[in-house]
Amino acid sequence: MSKKLLSVLAASAVLLTGCLIPESFKVEADFAANGDYSFSYDGTAVHAMAAAEEKQKGSLREKDEEGLKAEATKMKKDPMVQSAEYLGQGRYQLKLLAKKKAGENMKMMDIFSVTQGKDGVITIASPKLAAKDVQELSKLGIKIDGTLEVVLPKNATIISHNATSKPKFFGLFGTYA
Repeated sequence: MSKKLLSVLAASAVLLTGCLIPESFKVEADFAANGDYSFSYDGTAVHAMAAAEEKQKGSLREKDEEGLKAEATKMKKDPMVQSAEYLGQGRYQLKLLAKKKAGENMKMMDIFSVTQGKDGVITIASPKLAAKDVQELSKLGIKIDGTLEVVLPKNATIISHNATSKPKFFGLFGTYA
């Protein structure tokens, strides 16, 4: 693994593939000294179209609820999906896990990505939502509340980060969050 590591941690998450929006979650990225890493998501996500329909009509049709439930079954076929349970009202409980080798890029359902440049610099990113997008989500009853924690090997050099907390005691204990 390159000793350079760019850790760009954005405060907000963006829309997931298939109109899912992360709601309450914890994401962890854990890097080994050789550059291999795992990336996990544990939390809820809401289907944006279902939230809009529910806001407009007061509830979802039974047929729509059944379709959303069937979608959870389809999600389970993805090797990254450890579990996907439909909770009702357009919401899912998800556990996702990706294990990657050094240099392998990763995009987890369009929320978070890990990329490595030709110079060996690794970037961990989550695009930030604009204030107007946050307001629109709020109107639908969706509040994004989550944490991204990054565990780095001791030989990593941090070029930049926007974490709200970082390892303590000379970087030996804790994570970037």
